[in-house]
Amino acid sequence: MCDCIVIGGGVIGLLTARELHKSGVDVLLIERGPLGGESSWAGGGIISPLYPWRYSDAVNTLAQTSKILYPDLVTQLMDESGVDCELLSSGLLIADEAEIEKALSWSKQWSVDIQHITEQQAFQTIEPAVSSEVKQGLWMPDIKQVRNPKIVNALKGSFEFLRIACLEHTPVLDIIIQSGQVTGVRTKDREFSAEKVIVAGGAWSAGLIKGVQKIDVEPVKGQMIMFKGEPDLVHRIVLSQGYYIIPRRDGHVLAGSTLEKTGFDKTTTQNALQELRDNAVALIPALADLAIERQWAGLRPGTENGIPYICPAEEVRGLYVHAGHYRNGIVLGPASVQLMVELVLGKAPFCDASLYTMAATH
Repeated sequence: MCDCIVIGGGVIGLLTARELHKSGVDVLLIERGPLGGESSWAGGGIISPLYPWRYSDAVNTLAQTSKILYPDLVTQLMDESGVDCELLSSGLLIADEAEIEKALSWSKQWSVDIQHITEQQAFQTIEPAVSSEVKQGLWMPDIKQVRNPKIVNALKGSFEFLRIACLEHTPVLDIIIQSGQVTGVRTKDREFSAEKVIVAGGAWSAGLIKGVQKIDVEPVKGQMIMFKGEPDLVHRIVLSQGYYIIPRRDGHVLAGSTLEKTGFDKTTTQNALQELRDNAVALIPALADLAIERQWAGLRPGTENGIPYICPAEEVRGLYVHAGHYRNGIVLGPASVQLMVELVLGKAPFCDASLYTMAATH
């Protein structure tokens, strides 16, 4: 028997189990597939919500706190695993003319540096590769990124270094409850006992907890493509009309992403590839000469308003939900985990925990 079982081995589950372990909790993580094998590795790794002024204070509170936590986190992961998560200060160039007033107002509220760029030449100075068709928009110089597969590998290495117990390729079939108290979980081969269970199954979380607690989390497919270029062809993250370009250190350039409600289907399509390529080339014309090295899809754990569940279940003692981060699992992860661990350990939360309860998130 362990103290706590975490169901789900994505970034949220991995970070949660790691932090609990570092807090002295005997924890077991159980994952239905390979660790980090779903949306965690598939995303772009921008450490900011896209258009953060469109989100509630609940999301922005976690996002701004995570930005502060990330440098120390990636340093710890490097020390534990030897894997560089490639935390880069790329900045974010938003080539949209709409919502500028709303963005500038948001920046004052959250003390975030946003500059209104009104001359095309200024855009070229910030990102020489950007299209000459871009006339005005916003520049957020402090936005960073991490490389999703790298942070997944770093967390795997951290688990090995810290000797955190985990099981891969082990679907949880049932959460065991006796007299209103969680007592463990059941897999195909055996039962595992614990006084606390955290459901962190990403897009699969609603199914895991079905019949115990209703949560409004559904899969939202996002397709992305990757170009292979030379390093420094593109320097900045560029965003326009919901499509983004993310340059990696080694010359790879990501372009994303679609938003598709197709259930648990992760099929990639030629139409999406063409859509993503066309929008990428419109933003960065130099990409037209590059080959597309890869196309893939991930399933985001979508919620109606983008606010994750970070809370106890309503009627089962010892059961917690940590899911529904939608497009922002990487963005919100460190702060979300801090709050979840504080709740599990009975500590005073660093922010208003009521914003992430069952009642508040739907």
